[in-house]
Amino acid sequence: MDHRVVDPSQLELHPEFERLFEPPTQAEVSQRAAAMSRGERFPPLLVDAQGRVLAGVACWRAACRLGWRQISAVVAPEMSPAELRALMVAENIRTRQLREVHLWRAMNNFFDMEPLRPPGGW
Repeated sequence: MDHRVVDPSQLELHPEFERLFEPPTQAEVSQRAAAMSRGERFPPLLVDAQGRVLAGVACWRAACRLGWRQISAVVAPEMSPAELRALMVAENIRTRQLREVHLWRAMNNFFDMEPLRPPGGW
């Protein structure tokens, strides 16, 4: 994977993130921003080639709130859409809690289930 320094204000959230995961609360983002401003370590963001955040959303939002113009990111290699979602799901399962009612949907993203997805998404 490619490590880069990116401008967090130039990134956007992956369109499937909030369908699968609880977005960070304002309190979580505030706590993360306070920790980052104190110099506490945090993992790099995981982004795709289009600059969409796959994992590290709380850190990304905290960096934006702090007005940072640079943050470390790992750019995922070129993958199929199903593989990219699988990576996003794996990284976020490792670090965040899934919405309980959406757990099976997230797990389905490990496989190419596109033909089963209802028109317009879940």
